[in-house]
Amino acid sequence: TLCAIFEGVDGNNTIMAILLLICTLLLCSNISAQQPISFEEAVSIMLENNKSITSTRHSIEAARLEQRATEGLRWPHIDIHGGYLYLQKDIEVMLGGAKGAVTESVERLINGGISAGIITPDAASLIDNALSPLLGADWGYTLQKQSLGGISATLEMPIYAGGRINIANRGAKLETEATNITLETLEGELIVTLVERYFGVVLAEALYDVEVEAMQSVERHLHDAKALYDEGMVPRSVVLYVEYKLSEARRSVTAAENRVTMSHLALKSLLGINYEIKPIVKLFVYNNIYNINYFIDNAYNLNPIIREANIGKQLANEGVKLARAALLPEVVALGAASIYNYQLSNLAPRWAVGIGINLTIFDGLGKERRYMAAKVNEAAVNDMVESAKSDISLLVEKEYFELINAKQNIESSRYSITFAEKYYNSIYEGFVEGIASASDIIDASVELSAAKVKYLNAAYDYCISLVKLLNASGIAYTFVNYLNNGESVDIN
Repeated sequence: TLCAIFEGVDGNNTIMAILLLICTLLLCSNISAQQPISFEEAVSIMLENNKSITSTRHSIEAARLEQRATEGLRWPHIDIHGGYLYLQKDIEVMLGGAKGAVTESVERLINGGISAGIITPDAASLIDNALSPLLGADWGYTLQKQSLGGISATLEMPIYAGGRINIANRGAKLETEATNITLETLEGELIVTLVERYFGVVLAEALYDVEVEAMQSVERHLHDAKALYDEGMVPRSVVLYVEYKLSEARRSVTAAENRVTMSHLALKSLLGINYEIKPIVKLFVYNNIYNINYFIDNAYNLNPIIREANIGKQLANEGVKLARAALLPEVVALGAASIYNYQLSNLAPRWAVGIGINLTIFDGLGKERRYMAAKVNEAAVNDMVESAKSDISLLVEKEYFELINAKQNIESSRYSITFAEKYYNSIYEGFVEGIASASDIIDASVELSAAKVKYLNAAYDYCISLVKLLNASGIAYTFVNYLNNGESVDIN
């Protein structure tokens, strides 16, 4: 290749040839330092390094924890309460007024007993002495001291909630499933982007080879033109024309090299790496594509958009049930017990159990209207699901026929290359024999290169259409299977 670069180069183009040699050496050096990478390896690296994937995985874990938290609604709620109070004064009961009445009654009974001869004076003296301490005491009682505190536990166990707990658990499960679908959606989109960039590098490198091959062909024509000019068979203008075409070919090679560099940068950015890589998988075509109904059926069952819409439909249905459950009473079992107390009155109970019922009789018809709104929202979501199915079905059909068109373009381009090669060889023989002109052979060379470019672009379009079709069908992950069982597309 390096020898061919200088073939037919005169003094005027020496600098251009040297620059091209340097670029070629740098490119070869860069390629030798590149790490080979298969498509499967690229997928693994991308999914490991992509921050959006990492963020969505964290969201999935958060949704799972929320689901587990919702499951706790079925269990009793036990709370610990503690506190300290300092009252204005002790709570007391004073019976001083009753003591006077009791004293008078006792004296009347004793005196009456003595008068009636029932009680002797000595017995009356003994009774009086026995009752004197009681009647002389302070008839007051402290129900609760001024300072008190304690620690207690309360328990609340749901008995009947109108289905609210079951609805909450089903909703949390659906939310977790929706987060998983979000991850699948993101992975499918990233696989599509990876196919575009991975095979974009493959295409760019193949087109670079085509441009280099075209440039070398023009260099050979220039060598032949100069030889014919030296023999007097063609005028000087033929040599100048071929030199002009050679300069254009060199510019095309430089542009192709820049495209290779940019495609590598785009792929490295997607993979999140900073080292050089070289894709080792070629463009391919898979000849046994299933019928379109296969992809439509998969889309209805696996497409993330339709699955998310179906989850939205289920959530709307749960919303209707929740609004209806709000019209029903709540029944809970209640319990409380004292764990520790400080100067709490002995009259206060130390435990209690019971049942609580909560039922809203009238709230301005708010619950009834929310129930009606939930029913309307459910109908709207149902329409959205049907619309999503229609849109995805249309998308699958579009990608399917684009895939078929790309396959047909590959086949027609393959025949075009065969005819272009035969035409070029015949023109080249005519040019050497002096029958065909320089412009004829240059045109034939351009047509051959154009046929190869069209062939490569058709193969690239096929790969892109295939992964988009699979992604629309919800099975983007199967692209690797088609790749491993496909037929490589190569111009050599």
